Amino acid sequence: MIGRRTDLYGVIDIGSNTIRLMVYRVEDGAIHPVLNKKYATGLVGYINSKGRMSKEGIRKAVEILSELRAVTQQIRLREIFPFATASLRNITNTEEVLQAIQEASGFSVRVLSGQEEATFDYYGAIQSAPPDSGLLADVGGGSTELVQFRDREVICADSIAIGSLNLYNRFVAGILPTRAEVRKMESEVAELLKKRAKSASRPPVGPLCAVGGTARAALKLYNGLTGESGGNTRYDVGFYDDYLAQITAESKKLTNRILKIAPERIHTLTPGIAVLRAVARVFSVQSVVTSPYGVREGYLYYLLRERGVLYGTDQ
Repeated sequence: MIGRRTDLYGVIDIGSNTIRLMVYRVEDGAIHPVLNKKYATGLVGYINSKGRMSKEGIRKAVEILSELRAVTQQIRLREIFPFATASLRNITNTEEVLQAIQEASGFSVRVLSGQEEATFDYYGAIQSAPPDSGLLADVGGGSTELVQFRDREVICADSIAIGSLNLYNRFVAGILPTRAEVRKMESEVAELLKKRAKSASRPPVGPLCAVGGTARAALKLYNGLTGESGGNTRYDVGFYDDYLAQITAESKKLTNRILKIAPERIHTLTPGIAVLRAVARVFSVQSVVTSPYGVREGYLYYLLRERGVLYGTDQ
């Protein structure tokens, strides 16, 4: 029967921007976050033109994961599940990095495919009651995941190898992009997205369900600018236009606002919002709802269902 005991489970997410340890309490058939430890790594910045992660990048990942091994040994975790996304999926020496991590930390890391990452994003989002139909988008540092869903069923799950950090590295000369740089980023994203839109059976009906760090930072910025309560999760896509219009005209003011709500995203938030606006335009969505949960929660949900911990045979 569900809920007979309380267990702690850990998830380590090795992303292109950050490496994060999350610890969750599993109780009464639900997962509840109890610890969030994040390291800014920018691993995508250690990938050369041939797609290979440098020795320095590998060393940085290994050092952080070894530290997290020491942290997790102090916590009574029932299990821990390390995984990587575009940070290791989109490089040519994935096996070398995985071996270095395992030898130094003991962690066996699973590298999610783009489709798996997108699907787990959706599994996470449904834990916070998103719309029944619509389009989900998760703008990460090295990729963007898209899920079209209708009547709470996944119609299509996909991933494109464009994210906020690799866009920043390729297109932006300063801290914030210029309007010309935003146009170049959006043009490239839109070209890729239009190919995905053509393959869809029909445009999604419903809002854009935004998940991930870019989405949460954008929501905080919106709520701060409009005076909405911290509990608000919705806004109109016109906010993206208003935000991007402030570039150049009010760059100093915009920089100060970002530093107040998400200082670690000072250079990636604007490229991330440019991606979200491109998604909204290509798929003709008018409103956005932000989910606090995403791939980490979805991956844990999937694994615990497999093990019968959630809605399993011991119900």
